[in-house]
Amino acid sequence: AEVVFAGAGPSGRVDAAAIVTALAELGHTRLLTEGGPTLLAEFAAAGVLDELCLAVAPLATAGDAKRIMNGPVLGEPERFTLASVLEEAGFLFTRYRRIYQ
Repeated sequence: AEVVFAGAGPSGRVDAAAIVTALAELGHTRLLTEGGPTLLAEFAAAGVLDELCLAVAPLATAGDAKRIMNGPVLGEPERFTLASVLEEAGFLFTRYRRIYQ
């Protein structure tokens, strides 16, 4: 494995833009990130979130869980368009692509 150091962002956590840049310099231009609401928010705030895959389960619950993104406030909402939807046993698997303006 090769370890790539891409610096820390203003929050002291990952610097999403630096990660994308560092990996692109190594030829990795298609990235899949999996994490929680904080990591997703960091990539959205850095403007490097191009696609969003979201699964919706046919279940309802309540609690104090964070939103899908929990991190830096975005100046303006990023716009996405629905690219595909798959359904299996009531579960929806969606894929959205970012709209560049």
